Amino acid sequence: MPHQKTIVSLLAMILLPAVSVSAEEIEVPEKIKDSSRQKSKAKEPVNIELDSVIVLGKKEQVSATDKSLAGSVDVITRDELEYEHVTDTLELFSKTPGVVLSRYSQGIVNTEISIRGFSGDGETPNAKLLVDGIPSNLFSGLSELDYLFPTNIQNIQVFKGTSDATTGLFATAGNYKVETRKDTGKQMQFGYGSFQTREMQGYYGEKQGDFTQNYAMGYRKGNGFRDHTESEKIALSGRWQLDFDQSTLALSAKYGKYNSPEAPGYMPKAQARSNRTGVAPNALNDSGEKEFKHLSLHYDYFFNNDVDVSLKGYWQNFDRERNVRFVGSPGVENRLDEQTSTGFIAKLNWKINLQWGFESGYDIEHQEVSEFRQRLTTIRRDARYDFTAQGVYAKLENTPLDWLRWNIAYRVDRLTSDPKNNFVNNNTTLVTTLLNDQTIVQPKFNVFAQMTEQQTIFANAGRSFQTPTGTDLNTRGGTVPVNVAINDGWELGLKSAWNNDLNTRLSYWQQKAENEFINIDGTRRLLGATRRQGVDASVDYKLNDYLSFWGNLSKVYAKIDEPNALNPSFQGNTIRSIPDHTASLGLQFTPNADWIARLHIDRQGAYYVNESNQGGKYGAYTLTNANVDYKTNWGRVSLLANNIFDKYYEYVYDFSSTGATNQLNFAPGAGRNFMLTATVDFK
Repeated sequence: MPHQKTIVSLLAMILLPAVSVSAEEIEVPEKIKDSSRQKSKAKEPVNIELDSVIVLGKKEQVSATDKSLAGSVDVITRDELEYEHVTDTLELFSKTPGVVLSRYSQGIVNTEISIRGFSGDGETPNAKLLVDGIPSNLFSGLSELDYLFPTNIQNIQVFKGTSDATTGLFATAGNYKVETRKDTGKQMQFGYGSFQTREMQGYYGEKQGDFTQNYAMGYRKGNGFRDHTESEKIALSGRWQLDFDQSTLALSAKYGKYNSPEAPGYMPKAQARSNRTGVAPNALNDSGEKEFKHLSLHYDYFFNNDVDVSLKGYWQNFDRERNVRFVGSPGVENRLDEQTSTGFIAKLNWKINLQWGFESGYDIEHQEVSEFRQRLTTIRRDARYDFTAQGVYAKLENTPLDWLRWNIAYRVDRLTSDPKNNFVNNNTTLVTTLLNDQTIVQPKFNVFAQMTEQQTIFANAGRSFQTPTGTDLNTRGGTVPVNVAINDGWELGLKSAWNNDLNTRLSYWQQKAENEFINIDGTRRLLGATRRQGVDASVDYKLNDYLSFWGNLSKVYAKIDEPNALNPSFQGNTIRSIPDHTASLGLQFTPNADWIARLHIDRQGAYYVNESNQGGKYGAYTLTNANVDYKTNWGRVSLLANNIFDKYYEYVYDFSSTGATNQLNFAPGAGRNFMLTATVDFK
C-alpha cells in the first residue's frame, strides 16, 4: 500500500484552489446555472475559441473535448462510429490521424493501437486508454475496449503528445479518451455479414425528472476470414444518474466477454502468401477467453459556475485464459492472466476570473496481478504482484489577450511495488530487486496564439515516462537495472479555419527518450536513447450541401540515437514495427435527406520488424471501405463493404532481433467482406 506521508502530501495539494478550462465531465445542471445566473450577469465570457481540434463527424456531438491541449487532438463523433461494425473495438481508431493498428489475429489477443512512433508489438506501454475517465489498460499496457460496441460510444478523442497533465501511468505518447452515450433514445440494430457474422446492438436512454438511466448491449458472433477463427463477443452496460440542486451522482456498471474457441496462429511467409485464409499447423489447438467486469461511482459537485469538484472511484477485473503453441514449441502453453484494478480520481476546478484559471487533480491506481504460464510440465511463469501508481498535478491557465492563451502544469507520479511480490520463471524462483518508490516529475506547457481570424499557432512541450511492467518490475540477479524511461517532447503547429466549411491543421513534433525499452513476449529488451519526430497534417472540407471530405497524413521517423551497450550495432537504426507513414481519406455524399454514401481509404507504410533492421520491411497496404445508408420511416438500412478491392495485407512480427527466417511470423488481414444492418429507432 502507498506510504501514509505520500497520500497525505498528495491530498494536501489537491485542496489548493483550482480551475478547469475544459468541460471534461458532464455539464453543469440547469438548476445550478439558474441559481448562479444573477451572480454571473456582470461577467461576460471572453469571446475566444482557441483550439487545435479536428473533428470527424458532427461537431455538435462533441461534448468532452479538452481545448486546453495545444497539440494534435482529434475527435471521432457518433455519426462516424455508428455505421462501423468490427470484431475488435480498437479498430474504430483506424480513421484517426497517426494511429497505427497492429492486427495480431490471435484470438483474444487480436489488436493493439499505437501512436507517435511507438510500436504496438508485444506489451510495450505507449498511451493511456480512458473510458468515461476510468483507466482501461491491462497492467502490461495493452488497451482493452472489447466490452463496448459502437452503438454505446458517443465519441472518441485521441491526444498525441506529452503535454496533458491529467494522465501519468502509460501516457508515454498521449492518451485515448472514450465517452459512452448518456443521451435519451431507444435503438436496436441487427446485422448479418460475411463469414456468417451475426450482430445485434441496442441502446436505451431515458430521463425522468432528476433521474437518468442508460443501458446498452451488444452481441457478435462469426467465423472470421481465416480458418480456425470463430469468435463470440457480448457486452452489457448500465448507468444510473441522480441530479441534485448542486451535484450529480452516477453509478456505472459494465460487463464484457470475448470467447475465441479457435485462433489461427502465425504462419511462415510462404504459407501466408499462398494461402491467406489458412491456419498455422502449430495453432490447431489454440483458443482463448477473456472477461471484463467494472463498477464505478461518479460524483460531481458544483459550488457555482466558477468552482466544481469531480470524484471517481472504481473497481474492475480483467480475466484472460489463453492456450497457444508457438512454432518450435514442444506443446501447448496454458496462460492465465488476472488483474484487479481499484482506483480513485479527483479534480478540483476554479475559474478565478476572466483571465485566470487553475486546476488540480489527484489519482491513484492500484493493480493486483496474477500471471501463470505452463508448458507441458514446466511452469514458465508464476507471478503474483501488486503495483501502485499515484499522481498529482496543478495547472495554471491565463488568457492575457483575446488572441493569446497559455497554460503551464506540473505533474508528479510515484510508483511503488509490494515487496512481497513473487516471481517464478521456468520452475526457478527469481532473486529480485523490485521497482519501488520511483518519483517522476513532469512539467507541461501549452500555448495558443490566434494570429488572424483564421489562423491559430499552437505549441506544447512536456515530459512523460514509460514504466516496466509484469515480471520486468524487477531485476533478475541484479544484472539489469530497473528504470523508467523518461520522454521529453514538443510540438509546433498551425490550425486554420479558412471559413465555416474548411479546416486544416499542420504540425511538426519531436519526442526523445532515455533508457527506452520494448517488451517481446513479456521479456524486456533495452534500446537506449531514442528520437522520434514527424509531421501531422489534417483537413476537413464541406464542399457543398451534398459532398464533404476529410483527410490526414502522418509521417514518422523513429531512430535509436545511442543504443544500449549490449547492442552497439543498432545505432542509427529504425525502431521496430513503426510504419514510416499513415494516411486516411474519407468522402461523404448526401444526395438527399434519405441517402448517405461514404468512402474511406486507409494507407500505411512499410516497417522494419526488428531493431537490427534485417529481414526486410513489411506491413504496407492501401485499403478501401465503403458504406451506404438509406433512411426509412422506422430507422435506416446500411450496407458496409470492407477491403473492396480484396487487397492482400499482413501483420508481421519478429520474436528475435535478427530477422531470422524461422523467427518471422505472418498474420494475413481480412479480404473483401460485407455487412448488412437494419437500425430501428423507437420514439
